[in-house]
Amino acid sequence: MPSHGLKTNDMILLNNDIKIQAFTTKDCLLEQKKNEFLASLYEKNFQAAELIFMDILKLAQNQSEFSENFEKRLNQIQTIFKKFKHALFKHCSSEIKKNHACLKKMILASIKHSSDSIGHVNFQTWETKLDLKPCQKNLLFQTAMTFQLTSGCSNFCRRCNEWALPKVRRHFSFNAILTILNHMADQKNDEISLYGASDPLDWTAGDKALPDIIEYLKKLPLEYSLLTKVPKGKRHLLKLLLKNHSNLSVSITSKNKKRIKQIEQEIDTPISKQHDLEELLIPAGLDEDFVSIKPSITDGYGTEITPDGAFIIIPCFTSALYPFGHKKIPVTSNTRFFPVKKTGRQALLVDYFKPLEGYDLNKSLCHLSALLDVQIESVILDNGTEQLTPPGMRSLKEFLSIFEEKARCQRKKMTPSIMKKLKQRFLATTCFKKLSKKNKNLFLKKIAGHLKLCKQKHCVSARLYAVSFFLESIRQYIPTHFINVKIMRFLLKDEIQHIFNLTDTLIADQSLEKVLTDPDVDVFYAFRFYVFCLLTKSDDRAILEFIQTYPAAYDPEADIFVLRSFSN
Repeated sequence: MPSHGLKTNDMILLNNDIKIQAFTTKDCLLEQKKNEFLASLYEKNFQAAELIFMDILKLAQNQSEFSENFEKRLNQIQTIFKKFKHALFKHCSSEIKKNHACLKKMILASIKHSSDSIGHVNFQTWETKLDLKPCQKNLLFQTAMTFQLTSGCSNFCRRCNEWALPKVRRHFSFNAILTILNHMADQKNDEISLYGASDPLDWTAGDKALPDIIEYLKKLPLEYSLLTKVPKGKRHLLKLLLKNHSNLSVSITSKNKKRIKQIEQEIDTPISKQHDLEELLIPAGLDEDFVSIKPSITDGYGTEITPDGAFIIIPCFTSALYPFGHKKIPVTSNTRFFPVKKTGRQALLVDYFKPLEGYDLNKSLCHLSALLDVQIESVILDNGTEQLTPPGMRSLKEFLSIFEEKARCQRKKMTPSIMKKLKQRFLATTCFKKLSKKNKNLFLKKIAGHLKLCKQKHCVSARLYAVSFFLESIRQYIPTHFINVKIMRFLLKDEIQHIFNLTDTLIADQSLEKVLTDPDVDVFYAFRFYVFCLLTKSDDRAILEFIQTYPAAYDPEADIFVLRSFSN
């Protein structure tokens, strides 16, 4: 599979050189202002915070109406304000209270206006707004993992990781939904989740309700899933869906637990439940603390379709940078790369620290040559603890451990079973001579890749190139993302202090090559030290020298980091 030589900026990597657009769209600008506001509060620069909040208010005042994501970010900003309000009121002028009250009034007015006049989005309006080429639309429908039928939600859950807007605002029309589902089926998309920042049972259009959509789906080769909290007044719909054996689960909260139990007793049928345990509820939404790093709440790579548009979804750690637990990258007429759809268990198997696999506009599989910004931020934030990585997901710490001597010896013992799996994959229905040239090369490359990592010297070099790739990605990222760097330095301040206090001169004063090849050194610990040297602008001459000595690239066919050459 070819590798695209693209620059390391999310909007540039996925789009055709729209760096200006990335920072001038209202949603992106507000996200930037949110981060600037947060960084100034972390630094206790309240004068700057007051000016930035004024910019946020002006930005909101210039909108004729709020988009869904724009209002979500305003809610995040208001939640940040509430967390720091005592310090803001103490150290800012009296204008800050007035501006805060004014923004709150604007949000309330938006809620009232949008919920009092609920509209329906037809397919042509939605399609025209996106302005995609046929090949882009096909890829959007092929990679769609979430189809949000409604904007806004009648459930107002404190811990909503989607930051769903309170009250229903607008729906897709019934015909728009059927058209989009048909396009998904035509593009061989085999499964779709009918929820998002909304409750699917809220959807209605005239005399149509969710069961009508589910009935239509029976005609399509398209599986679906539903997650609902069963809004008040929708019990009859839940009962009808359960009677028809619909594929649904109920998200349990303290508010609906008693009500769901009553419904189970009435229909004498157990209901599939999610989030029933308190420890599974990651503090998100209005309970987001904006000072901690938590696991990703999002369990999929792909695209999301909403009444407002379409977005590429990249999972990441839940933090002040990305309170959603993922990054939303707008799909526009310039988008030229769509990540391969991976959900559930398959998404956990994706190594977030490797360049993404996806489709170009010819529907050819390919890999990006660089990490997206959001991936680099995850590399920086990944402290290697089990709390951040759910079972089945590989952390960066675990990845670096595969180059250790114990792992190498174990891999060597597994060679017969690895060879057997490769033969089953490539030669199950044919022989080597009849393979295409491409598959012959891939088969041989997979074998060579495994055998190389069974040899000590190749293991050592693979580790060096991997570390070089990550450090170079971070080094390139830092100069153009100083606000996000400030936020990450704050979120990691305890770990940074701990690492710097404990790191002895054996690591600090030696070449990276010597440290990273020393069997007595914890490679991940040393890597974190080098990351923090870059993050805090410490002396990075040794790091730069190492990167130049080991210029690295990702080889997607061998699934390993290698010496960067002109061809890759």
